[in-house]
Amino acid sequence: MQVIQQRQGVASPSQAARRPSRPVAVRCENAGSSTRPSSISPQPNRRQLLSAVMAAPLLQCLPWAAGRPAAAAEIGGEGPRYLTPEQQAAIDGVFAAVMPKSKAPVMVRLVFHDAGTFSAATGDGGVNASIRFELDRPDNFGLKRGWNVIEAAALRLKGTAADGIVSKADLIVLAAAYGVRITGGPAMRVAVGRLDAAAADPDGRMPELDFSAQQQLANFADKGLGAQEFVALCGSHTLGSKGYGDPVTFDNTYYKTLLAAPWTDKKNEMAQHTGIATDHVLADDPTCRPLIQRYAADQPAFFRDFAAAFEKMSCVGVQWA
Repeated sequence: MQVIQQRQGVASPSQAARRPSRPVAVRCENAGSSTRPSSISPQPNRRQLLSAVMAAPLLQCLPWAAGRPAAAAEIGGEGPRYLTPEQQAAIDGVFAAVMPKSKAPVMVRLVFHDAGTFSAATGDGGVNASIRFELDRPDNFGLKRGWNVIEAAALRLKGTAADGIVSKADLIVLAAAYGVRITGGPAMRVAVGRLDAAAADPDGRMPELDFSAQQQLANFADKGLGAQEFVALCGSHTLGSKGYGDPVTFDNTYYKTLLAAPWTDKKNEMAQHTGIATDHVLADDPTCRPLIQRYAADQPAFFRDFAAAFEKMSCVGVQWA
């Protein structure tokens, strides 16, 4: 296990006051190890079992814990944690004031682009609010509107039950989850405790517009996300003005449209502008098509898989306070 000290100048004074004097974030290596530490009792008592059950959802936010028993994972510092009902209510109230439903698409796109800088190969990037230093990159065109919402929300949280509790990186994830929920998508419980970056992450890690389906899958694999998670996350393209139904309704219209492929109709110029090139290639890919067919026929399955994939994506590359 490699312990990384918190970077200087990241946390606000109010955040620092609520943390231990030497906050740390933990990054564990050898992900996927199934070795159980000898210190774990083979017959845990009732309190140990209850603690493990309650901690299990949070451990989903630790990519290095995949494949390990929940009780065997270790968290440095406070680690990922959930908001109290009072804190969540304060944040929801602020989002209701600064984030109309029309902003949901850009908020979902914002978290994807913040997460999109992560590379498992190099171990850097990820969900850390570095997006605020990267808004002038061509990939991030239009995302300043989303970042403005985050800044407005952070200001309004002062003096509330959530003051000093969440970082800007947390707010990016929380805003996207809120946007999915208010547009009819699944309600997702989001862990908080991410550290904010002090500088931009490496460039050139988002999928290119001319990527094939397999290139896109490889790009997501480098972020620790599999084929099912990739296809489920692509379903968020149903939001926005790409032609996948109502731009502020989160549903499975995206998958139905991929199967219908209206852009192939040479007689309908408007239909040819539906979606983007990276979407168009997915339904013809043997890995992606069965998943697209499943989600087109079963919206609840899409919602379940999207929620699980979103929660995993929201933790890629994260250093926890």
